[in-house]
Amino acid sequence: MHSIDGQYLKGTKSLIYDPMHDLRTMYEKCLELTEQMYEDEIDELGNFDFYPNPPAFSDIGIIALSLMAESASIDSENLLFSILRSDYQKDFPNLPDRSRFNVRRRRHRERIEELCKRIGMCLGKQKTIIDLIDSVPIPVVKNSRERSYRICKQEEQTSPRKGYSAVDQRYFIGYKLHLMVDEHGVTNEMQILPANIHDITALKAYEPDFTQQGRTLIGDRGYISTQVQHDLFTIHDIELVVPYRRNQKDYTPFDPELGKKRRRIEVLFSQLCDQFKLKKNYAKTFAGLFTRIMSKLAAIAVLQWVNLEKGRPINQIRHAWS
Repeated sequence: MHSIDGQYLKGTKSLIYDPMHDLRTMYEKCLELTEQMYEDEIDELGNFDFYPNPPAFSDIGIIALSLMAESASIDSENLLFSILRSDYQKDFPNLPDRSRFNVRRRRHRERIEELCKRIGMCLGKQKTIIDLIDSVPIPVVKNSRERSYRICKQEEQTSPRKGYSAVDQRYFIGYKLHLMVDEHGVTNEMQILPANIHDITALKAYEPDFTQQGRTLIGDRGYISTQVQHDLFTIHDIELVVPYRRNQKDYTPFDPELGKKRRRIEVLFSQLCDQFKLKKNYAKTFAGLFTRIMSKLAAIAVLQWVNLEKGRPINQIRHAWS
């Protein structure tokens, strides 16, 4: 059986409790699912890396703790550790220091991203030939601090930039989260790019694998490009469908049924901004911001998995733990 203090026992599949009503049980479920996805890459203590003196709280426990917090809409580590130490002290006796937790979580940020993709691959086994693509702005500082801010500016390549949000009709300083999901809302690809990079530029860098061939990709007007449509179709057998502007030469009305399907990704962005507080930034570095966002996406995948196991619609994630 899994130990709640981070002392991990590999190979167990059952939960201590069935009802999902507290942080202890939520942590156990996240731990079980993370183990399942990384079963062949961890040692008997639940660590990815070799430690001369193994930590009391395992690597897989760090990831599960992060997913548990995000799925419970706790985006502040200070609040999380206050709750655990006051109300769950007996359940988490080997809880690491908050700063150490952040360091180790950032070190495993790529594994958290990969976890989201692996869960998505398992969830995406439903028959579908349609993918949806879009982006959402992630401001990190106020425009009034444009000339003085230092947040996330450790490296030039990943520094935030000033971009325009067509939805909010205003400029912002930060990044864009580019997502590709299937028509059921399961995440396939994700990218965090500076805000000044246009959606179509991000799509040009997309390199689909053989599993995406023969599919239909639905985007908004930000993805209008005859050349990109031609390249995706001829090289990868992917049909890019976008609503054309009325003043375009070959304008045709957009299929309303495809428009309804595209709302799935818009709802996902609303859930990210509302339930997961995507636009509320505590990170000071790009690595920290990347880790937080990947944890939010992985937490959504966990909640979708929980809903699937319970026979519920997978995207009703707000009350998935109830």
